[in-house]
Amino acid sequence: MGLFEKREPRAICGGKVKALLPWTVDGRLICNNCYGQVDLPGGTAENMSFEEFRQYLAFRKENAMLKNRFQVSLEVDFGWFDTKFLIDTHNCLLCMDKNLDKTIFEGRHIKSFVIREDASPLFEGSAAGLICHNSSVADWAMAVAPQINQYRLQREMQDYLNRGYNNNSSTPYIDIPEPFKEFIVEIQFEHPYWTFFSADMNGPEFNNSAPDINNYLSCYRQDVQLMKQFATALRDIAFPNAPIQQDTPTSQAAAYYGGNTPATGVDTVEEIRRFKALMDQGIITEEEFAAKKTQLLGI
Repeated sequence: MGLFEKREPRAICGGKVKALLPWTVDGRLICNNCYGQVDLPGGTAENMSFEEFRQYLAFRKENAMLKNRFQVSLEVDFGWFDTKFLIDTHNCLLCMDKNLDKTIFEGRHIKSFVIREDASPLFEGSAAGLICHNSSVADWAMAVAPQINQYRLQREMQDYLNRGYNNNSSTPYIDIPEPFKEFIVEIQFEHPYWTFFSADMNGPEFNNSAPDINNYLSCYRQDVQLMKQFATALRDIAFPNAPIQQDTPTSQAAAYYGGNTPATGVDTVEEIRRFKALMDQGIITEEEFAAKKTQLLGI
């Protein structure tokens, strides 16, 4: 038979088998339609027997019927080309596909879940309850505030010196890494075909050319609010009677701000300007101004 000659229909449903690199299970050809229904962890289908694969397709056919009942309560988008989590809190259903074409999980299939900031847990859910952990972002914001304030002052001074001159001096740059890179969700299942699923989403990015702590924290709070809604919805479908617990703040920053990230360094530059004006008016000395500026910048 030639390479591009038509293959006879065969396998499970007698559908069309692709000509190049056809799919096989247990050494037998699988048609396009049957293999298109596969939603399994990588490598699982290839290790199935032919009979196990037939049973799996029967499961998928029955599972697809849940699509007619699905009422979307919350959608969490983990990126343009990444996972879309859809949750139905009314019927206690979960699907990781915006079109509901992948496996639809019932809440009872969820054994536990965690949402992390890199390696640090932010929300953990199980039959014991939903634990809301405190983040280290508050400590990070307080730690970098002096650097940001000093940078802003240097930049304003540079802008002032450049005013009225054709000066091509490069803009100052501050290198401050974000406190974390990704939100990561991991779900453990008790399910015939799934035991684990994970996805990640980029955290907010810090603008090192025009740093603004408050802008970063605003974006961060929006993301955390979405993660909290996500964690609460997972808890509602999987462990509806489980309590919600808030960790006791473990750092001075978290304790001081009641677990909320602070808006740090909002008026520092304005304060320095005000004291500079007082010095120019002769109300305070240059030494007093320098001492106050050092205090405000935290250096």
